[in-house]
Amino acid sequence: MPLRMVPGRDRKLNRLVKRGTTQDLRRGEVLYSAGDPAREAYLVESGVLRLTLQIGEGPERTVDLVGPGELGGEEGIVPGTPRRTGARAHGPTRLTVLEGDEVNQALRTAIRTFQAFLQAREEALALARIPGTPRPAGGAGSRLAAVLLHLSSRFGRKEGSEEGSAVRIGVRLTHQVLADLSGSHRSTVTTLLNEWIYDGVLERREGELWVLRPQTVADHARGGGGQRETEGASVR
Repeated sequence: MPLRMVPGRDRKLNRLVKRGTTQDLRRGEVLYSAGDPAREAYLVESGVLRLTLQIGEGPERTVDLVGPGELGGEEGIVPGTPRRTGARAHGPTRLTVLEGDEVNQALRTAIRTFQAFLQAREEALALARIPGTPRPAGGAGSRLAAVLLHLSSRFGRKEGSEEGSAVRIGVRLTHQVLADLSGSHRSTVTTLLNEWIYDGVLERREGELWVLRPQTVADHARGGGGQRETEGASVR
C-alpha cells in the first residue's frame, strides 16, 4: 500500500514538496515501466496511478492504485533501484515529482512519516497480489469485498457520523481493475457488483461506487455472504 504523505507534519518534507516539479498525465499515459531504473518518487496531487505488472505473454494487470496524497514510485528513494511495477495514469492525473535521494534524507528526520512508510511497506507485503500466484482462501465475493473495504479505508469518504454510514469511494473503478485486484474474472466481478447493487449493498453514482452497507460488505469479506458468495468464484 502506498505511503500517505502529510508534508505539514514536517518542515523538511513540506519544503521538499514545494520544490518539486509538477507533471500532468493523460488517461492511460505511461509514467514508467517495470525494470526502469528509479530516480524519482511521485506524490499524487489529483487523479490516480495504476501500478501494473505483466507476467510472460499475459495481459497487463493492475496490482495497486496510488491516489491523492499518496507517494508512488518509492523505489526512487534508493536511486538506481529497478522499478518493481509499471505505472500509468488511470485518468487525468497530476503529480509532484520528487528527487528520490531528497525524499530519503527527509524521511530520515520525519519520524512519524518514516514510521508510516514502514507500516505501509508491511501492509503492502501482506496485501501483495501478483497475477498467476495462488490466491488467498475464500470465494470471489470474499476477495472482492475485501478489496472494496481496503479501497474504502484509503479513498473513502464517510457520508454521516453514525456507525455504518455509507462510504463514497472517491476513485472511479472499472470492473477490470477490481477483477485484477481481487484475482477474479471480470465477468464474475460484474455479476457480483450487479447483485450487490440490486440488494442495496452498493450504489453507483456518477461513475463512483458507494458502499451503502459497510457491515454487509465486511460480512462478505469474512465469507459470510451466503450462497451467492460461492457463485462465479473461478479465478485466473
